[in-house]
Amino acid sequence: MGLTGLLKFVLIALAVWFLYRSVRRLMSGGEQPGRRPVPKGPDQVIDVMVQDPQCGIYLPKHEAIRSIVRDEERFFCSEACRDGFIRGDQPGPNKEDAQ
Repeated sequence: MGLTGLLKFVLIALAVWFLYRSVRRLMSGGEQPGRRPVPKGPDQVIDVMVQDPQCGIYLPKHEAIRSIVRDEERFFCSEACRDGFIRGDQPGPNKEDAQ
């Protein structure tokens, strides 16, 4: 087989691999599996940011702790902030910084 045969084998294997990846990408509509979609323009949003009413921090809605407080849907960064808000504790130090 020799060095020439090995080189041919490697080149053919690479060509098959690139062909496989190209066909796979075409079949999936250009999206790569397991990757989060990137916004295509400035008007597209991946996730909405919500503000914790207790400490004032902003975080993605899908990461926030959702709770109904006084018939209103509220989003919190942690259970401690949620519990403090329900108890009526004073807002944390970040509240002034966020405004």
